[in-house]
Amino acid sequence: MKTIIIKITIAFFFFAVIPTALFVDAESEYLIKRFFYWDYLDTISEITVEYNKNQYSDDDLNKVNEEIEKILFDIEKNFSISVTPMMGSYKIEESTLMKINRLSGSGERTTVNQDFLDLIKVAIDVAEATDGGFDPTIGPLTTLWKISELSQYCRTDSLDYNPEYCVVPSEEKINQALEKIDYRLIEIDETKKTVYLPEPGMKLDLGAIAKGFAADKVTEYLIDQGFEFFLISLGGNAYNYGESKINPGKTGTLLTNPFGGKYLIKFLGNSQTIVTSGVYERYIEVGNDIYHHLLDPKKGYPYENNLMSVSIVLNYREGYYASAFADAFATGIYALGLEDGLAYAENRPDMEAVAITKDKKVYATSKLDFQPFIGLTDEFELFVGGEKVDFEPLPTNPTNPENPTDPYDPTRDLLIALIFIVVGFGATVLLVFTLKKPKNKTKEE
Repeated sequence: MKTIIIKITIAFFFFAVIPTALFVDAESEYLIKRFFYWDYLDTISEITVEYNKNQYSDDDLNKVNEEIEKILFDIEKNFSISVTPMMGSYKIEESTLMKINRLSGSGERTTVNQDFLDLIKVAIDVAEATDGGFDPTIGPLTTLWKISELSQYCRTDSLDYNPEYCVVPSEEKINQALEKIDYRLIEIDETKKTVYLPEPGMKLDLGAIAKGFAADKVTEYLIDQGFEFFLISLGGNAYNYGESKINPGKTGTLLTNPFGGKYLIKFLGNSQTIVTSGVYERYIEVGNDIYHHLLDPKKGYPYENNLMSVSIVLNYREGYYASAFADAFATGIYALGLEDGLAYAENRPDMEAVAITKDKKVYATSKLDFQPFIGLTDEFELFVGGEKVDFEPLPTNPTNPENPTDPYDPTRDLLIALIFIVVGFGATVLLVFTLKKPKNKTKEE
């Protein structure tokens, strides 16, 4: 009896931004390995590496998997604003950030590692660039509203909906929280490697930047290990590095439609990070009002503008925390609003951006390399560099002759479906015949 093993490896991610599919030729010396992480940074993480099968053994890949897990856990132990389930399982009572918050105003400074210093400096840089629209000391406000925690219970479309949990903080409490927010007060001693918050009740919250930093650290590690092409997806953070040997050319990364349905556009480029921040997933409903999780550190309430989401694109540079910057700027550009935010991105030679409004207008900066995708129907309007442009909506299952690996090639998808059907049918028939096979009986003479 022959055992037939069919191995199909597809790098496809279901997040705010997703790298498009990779299909491996059976004869190729390059293979793809995917790693999944479920318990870190409040998201599902997926990392895909392309590797030469003659250079990396299974043991090598297992070690890579373990090291990536350590990186993600280190990020969590450093930057979590509360004890996570994974921290609890290791009996870790507080993160470095929690200790800094606990000691605010006490006069006692917290010793931190270089990663913490690097990230807090990135956060302050973005805060300055966005006039405090992104503020790493927003902790008193986020812990007051608790929108991320309550979203599961305060959305009418949730099975766990319970309106008793869904309340808006009082004006008095909001004002008290606002008094504790000011990134300019953060005290950093790079020589002694300490961080201190001088006012009692001040709190850091780096949730809007930590996933990007994690993507940067994983990128550093994979490059050090010699990988020449890989894809990283951490929630709304995507990172691709290098050019695929299996499918040469520009890597495509799909942008989620914030209104639901098909993906809107495909970003094109190699060695770049794309981070999206939006108001369509994390929010609470209180009565007839909706309050999303992007809070204004100057007013105390969710930002009020016409934006549904902002995506930031930055290229990889050695020694540069591109994804951390993109993560923070996705919030900061949202805070600046459509006109000022896009103007800022347009004026930076290293940054591209996409903003989607609540009235279904898609704005892209002038140098962004992208293609309209199947979700960009005639319901939407498209603007590039401030100018409205015409576009032809793609059919539901386009075949792109310039890119035969397009994930929506119907011929290829049909072939893959047939393989699964044939294999599944064969396995079912074999199982049925095995179960029905009569047992040998011994006839007594």
